[in-house]
Amino acid sequence: MKDYYIFQNCQLDADEHVLRVTNAEGGEIRRLPVEEIAGLHLLTGYTLTSGVLELASVHNFPIHVYSYNGAYHGTFFPPPVEPTASLLITQVRSRLDEERRMKIARAIMGHTEAGIDALLKPFGLRLPQKAYGNTAEELLLSEARVRKEYYALLDTILPEFWSIVTRERHPPRRPADAVLSFANGIIYAKMAGFIHRAGLDPRIGYMHGDARARNPLALDLAELLKPTLSEGVLLDIAATGTERSMVTQVGEGVYLNETGRKTVIRFIEDTLQRSVRPLNAEREDKVLSWASSIPRKLHRALVTGELPQFPVIPCTLSSHTMQILKNGRTYVPS
Repeated sequence: MKDYYIFQNCQLDADEHVLRVTNAEGGEIRRLPVEEIAGLHLLTGYTLTSGVLELASVHNFPIHVYSYNGAYHGTFFPPPVEPTASLLITQVRSRLDEERRMKIARAIMGHTEAGIDALLKPFGLRLPQKAYGNTAEELLLSEARVRKEYYALLDTILPEFWSIVTRERHPPRRPADAVLSFANGIIYAKMAGFIHRAGLDPRIGYMHGDARARNPLALDLAELLKPTLSEGVLLDIAATGTERSMVTQVGEGVYLNETGRKTVIRFIEDTLQRSVRPLNAEREDKVLSWASSIPRKLHRALVTGELPQFPVIPCTLSSHTMQILKNGRTYVPS
């Protein structure tokens, strides 16, 4: 099973056990056997029939929708495979218990920072400080300060065109903003699907629980994948030398064009297929398997009352990519 991405204006309808995609002129683009679909990403204008939603419900795959510029809008979730009131009650209780909530939030943050250090380590770098806080709000504010320092470290690796400087999202102002925003949207969507399959409710978050977000738990757990699938992909792309074909200036913003979005998706999907052994694991498996295990590990922790132990994925950059980036560095922090 795999995720499918639709870039053309299209109509989707059901033909028995096949999802049929046709373009605006009525020509068939492709036919997707539903048993192969892990998730469907609609990145352009679309219309769909009730039969498509029925297929998604029966075969349990989510449908993720995005704006014209690639911003993640939300997900249609099929009914839970194994609906269980007891798990929902456990999840709500853990969210309402402030002490338990903060233990889970700190576990997410701690494992995320370990992943950041794993990405930085091959370049001789590491975070100078860690996030802290007695409340979720304090933890998020501290995390924002840590990320500012993190991006400054990445800028010592990135070529000038891809430097982050400071994150601006609405609209993205620099090419790096566009890549990170789009990659993060893909990660949020994928994580929402993983959460759904694990039987958890994506609306109940721990770090972002008070944020105005549709699926705050997806925002929480996506943090664990950003070093690998957002910042790591940005570093991968920065080493290709093909940057100017990927972005388009629109007013005061910079957006990924179709070539750019396809490039980011290709790097994300390629990274997910790499085999790694997490720093806190004894076996090797694909990044995709470790990513999809994150909500299951939270599920287990909620049931047992233990702290969740999430995978810490090591740097997945190739030696070729790292060599290109190291050769291009003009400043190395002491």
